[in-house]
Amino acid sequence: MKNSFTRWAGVTALSLSTFAAYAADNDRNYPNDRIGNNPDNRSSMNRLDRFAFPAKANELLGREITNLQDEKVGKVEEIGLDLESGRVVQVIVSSGGIFGIGGKSWAVPPGAFSYDPGSKSLRLDVDKERYKSVSAFDMSKWDDSVETNHLSEVYRSYGQRPYFNETPAARVGKPATMRLGKVDKASKVVGLSVMNRQNEKLGSVDNLIIDLPAGRIVHVVLSSGGFLGMGDALSAVPPSAFTYSASQDSLVLDATKDKLAGAPNFKSAEWPNFNDPAYAGKVYRSYNIDPYFSTDADNTARNVRDRQESRLTPIDQGTSEADVETTRSIRKEILAVKNLSVNARNVKVITLNGRVTLRGPVGDELERKTIADIANRIAREGNVDNQLEATKLPYKDRE
Repeated sequence: MKNSFTRWAGVTALSLSTFAAYAADNDRNYPNDRIGNNPDNRSSMNRLDRFAFPAKANELLGREITNLQDEKVGKVEEIGLDLESGRVVQVIVSSGGIFGIGGKSWAVPPGAFSYDPGSKSLRLDVDKERYKSVSAFDMSKWDDSVETNHLSEVYRSYGQRPYFNETPAARVGKPATMRLGKVDKASKVVGLSVMNRQNEKLGSVDNLIIDLPAGRIVHVVLSSGGFLGMGDALSAVPPSAFTYSASQDSLVLDATKDKLAGAPNFKSAEWPNFNDPAYAGKVYRSYNIDPYFSTDADNTARNVRDRQESRLTPIDQGTSEADVETTRSIRKEILAVKNLSVNARNVKVITLNGRVTLRGPVGDELERKTIADIANRIAREGNVDNQLEATKLPYKDRE
């Protein structure tokens, strides 16, 4: 085999990826991050309407992961971050041995994860065959693992396109994508000293707010302690406001002490509601950075309606018991079919108000029909929008 900020805390994504993965499925949806000499442009990204699962980095590291069959598959061992672009690059999953096979660590693109609010767990679609086929990850070879070519292979193995440039030639004639920056471990970023351009110490990184399924770093939480006379105050700062210092031993924030003191801050014992898009937007704009997420709560209903009238994404999965059960049943039957291609096993199944949407590439017309038949039987014919695309995948690339 080769291959939130959300007001809706109940959003569930039982399909195999999130809106971020959907965007990567289409060249026209590649984020147009105009990364250049103008620092204000570094975060001009395609907007997400809402977030999937914002959480503190120290709560994600070590978090248990289950698969779609509620089997434990491991824990989050490490998270690879491209801080300056605000992106989660890869997640290292560690297992102590599952499916009767010895334990190992392996790399997974963030978009392969979903969050189930019911069980409050991270989910990753991995079964015995996939587990056996993935390459083991060697933490001691971190630098090798974050090379563009290696990361691209990891993304493709989960049926995803990288958000970053793979090679200059590969993107000729296509919309610009983001350059891959310095990829560091989340555990290393937390604790880094933060200086300003006047070489004054502003504090250190206390934590990170990460929306893992969406592949985004939402905020860097900066602890200034007594440096600014703010006591135990913490500040939420957009990740793209930072750059690495030349020595790469610290971060540089283009802000004076007065500016930082005047920006949104909070007490260490009174964290703000990071599900509030208005608060998040205030944070970003205080640093003259355009938010990559929608901050207009009044547009929520319109955004959902627009997506219903066009192409649904996995984050649109309905939260009703009936919708959740329909998606779960379809996914279960798809995975039970033998000899399906990897792409077919990874198709997106989205149920909203009883209507099922199927999206993604499959090996051929037979696979397309097989999956559609399953969905029609469970959701009843007439309630299924089959957007699956037959790619005529050679049999040698099938499981």
